[in-house]
Amino acid sequence: MRRAPIRIRAFILGALVILLVAPTLAGGAGWLIEHDHQRARIHTRLNTAVAYLAARRTELQTSGSVPGLAALLDRLDLLAQVVIIGPSEKKLVYVSPPLEQIQQGKQGKSPPGRDVDRRLTPIGTRKSPATLVTDLFYRPPSGTTPPLVGLVTGVVVLLAGLAAAVWLAGRWMVAPLAGLSAQVDKVAGGDLGIDVPRSRIGEIANIAQAVEGMTAALGEGAQRRAEADEARRFLVTSVAHDLRTPLFALRGHLQAIRSRLGDPAMHLDRAEARADALERLIGNLFAYTRDDYAQPAVRLEDVAVGDLLEEVTAGLEHAARASDNTVALHGDPTLVVSVDRDRTKRALSNVLDNAIRYSPGGTSVDVRWAAVDGNGVRISVHDHGPGIDSDLLPHVFEPGIRETSGNGGAGLGLTIAKRLLEHQHATLTAENDPAGGATLDITLRRAGAL
Repeated sequence: MRRAPIRIRAFILGALVILLVAPTLAGGAGWLIEHDHQRARIHTRLNTAVAYLAARRTELQTSGSVPGLAALLDRLDLLAQVVIIGPSEKKLVYVSPPLEQIQQGKQGKSPPGRDVDRRLTPIGTRKSPATLVTDLFYRPPSGTTPPLVGLVTGVVVLLAGLAAAVWLAGRWMVAPLAGLSAQVDKVAGGDLGIDVPRSRIGEIANIAQAVEGMTAALGEGAQRRAEADEARRFLVTSVAHDLRTPLFALRGHLQAIRSRLGDPAMHLDRAEARADALERLIGNLFAYTRDDYAQPAVRLEDVAVGDLLEEVTAGLEHAARASDNTVALHGDPTLVVSVDRDRTKRALSNVLDNAIRYSPGGTSVDVRWAAVDGNGVRISVHDHGPGIDSDLLPHVFEPGIRETSGNGGAGLGLTIAKRLLEHQHATLTAENDPAGGATLDITLRRAGAL
């Protein structure tokens, strides 16, 4: 499970709070523990002395002395006064020499700097009850040691917290930033194969993600540029090759006219058709280059579909006559579309020229249009040729693709048409008709539609 990132502000605030609170709590805990420890040691010493006396109660009653008591009290750092109080008498059993000297000097009963703890221990029998009264004088808990222990504990915890904060900052901030800097230097050197470091800090993680996205975008851009350069080299080679065919044919027809061979009118029509083809080829190359680099703005205007198609077919008259084909228009002349007139005319011209070139001589290219879905107008161009090869059909709009072999063209016509239409949010699709031939559908936006 991926942990949520930490913001730099939250990290700094959290570190400050911990560095302020943790040493304070640790110091207070150290002071309290040391204070309780001192009290516990005092009570342990007192209980040890009282237990020692209680274990020797018989000796106290008979001999009135306890051997080794002085040594025990000295080892426990205690002063004591032991008295047995019976029904009719009071007997002093033991008194520490320093305490005895204080009492003889009438300086009070308690030595300076010591507190007293009185313990009463029943001794004797029912017939002769007695009480062992033990006054134990001990040094009170130190007033400086617990604060000192608390201070040392707080300082140790503070230093440990600082070390942990520095270590976490180095691991989560400094090391990832240094790694990012090294990876950015690699990108600047042209190496896009980088390994972006990860961090728990949100801002650094965002920077790393941005660097990773930038590198991916640079890689995709470089790949697209490489593909575009390769496509341009291919197109230049293809266009240069395909320019020879209409030029050679045009020269042949002109030489035939000069030499008065054959029918001059027929040669003139075919020469004009070749000149038109040459003009369209150069125009397509220019349009492809202009849209690839300049990308001019789209200028929409309302145009009647019938008028638009009549203008386009008039420009293809020579090509149709040269191939002995005709273009038949069928549709509602009142339908109006909102298009970029020049771009749409060139796109339609390319589509119709493609259909004329791939239709057998003596056949008709059928162009039909109608409203679709209330917001669009679909123009269908159907030819009676062999159709589009199934392997080429998915790639028919890619530059340099020729639908069939032997019909000339640089493979730019449909590519240019699709690009010009897409710039104005229109579409161009191609499919094979089951009855034969290919159908290209152009969908334009109807005038007044949103």
